[in-house]
Amino acid sequence: MRVRSSPVLCLKASLSKSRINNGPVPTATLWLLNGNCVGDDALAFFVQRLSSSEANHYGSFLRRERRRQFLLGRTLLRFAVSNLTGLPVDELDVVERPGNAPLLVLPDSQHASPNFSLSHSRNWVACVVSCDVTLGLDIEVNETARDTDAISELVFHPSEHLWLLTLSNAERVSSFYQIWCAREALHKLLCNLGREADLSALVESNVAQELERFGWHQTIRAFPGLSIVAVSDRRFAIRERILERVTRADWIAASQHPYSN
Repeated sequence: MRVRSSPVLCLKASLSKSRINNGPVPTATLWLLNGNCVGDDALAFFVQRLSSSEANHYGSFLRRERRRQFLLGRTLLRFAVSNLTGLPVDELDVVERPGNAPLLVLPDSQHASPNFSLSHSRNWVACVVSCDVTLGLDIEVNETARDTDAISELVFHPSEHLWLLTLSNAERVSSFYQIWCAREALHKLLCNLGREADLSALVESNVAQELERFGWHQTIRAFPGLSIVAVSDRRFAIRERILERVTRADWIAASQHPYSN
């Protein structure tokens, strides 16, 4: 499993020294994988690692792309949790819950189950994990051909739509996807917290400016053609692990020699 360093990773050594109100900053780790870099032989191997409920869910997808997204998301989750806890990757189980996020099952009660959130868009899959904060995550490929003006008028709060119209064409697409990701991430966070809320009542203008006013804290990550937003109900710092590939050998290595941060 090859991990590519990014500029954000240079902050890793200083995260433990950061403080919010004289206390340590809760941290989360974002894992990102381009599914196009995963070979068919690895995919066939990972399918065999799914739990029974995951396998049933996997088989229900009609589209090949959706099956691939699901499989890589569940695989990435196991690598992320193994890295965070030091538990062997093949001892982590996942139980599907229709209408809810999947349930992560650890092999013993000595480890508290980490918080996590999954997302996918086109060939990209992402997972954010933390032992400190509850999270919601969304990623979106920025498709410039989409009629973002029409979509924002249909699904966003009116003030969000009007704010987007004030931006230049170059700014509008990226800002549209940041709002989209923030709303989706916030929805997932609320589900993970077991809460319900009217998002249109929570956010009444530019999401990037208004989320914190309502007690939500977001981290935005921008890659070429890709928008990523993680949201929590607490301030947090985030690290990144960008995987260049994931193979059968990586799984076997993480099963025999688990590691942790």
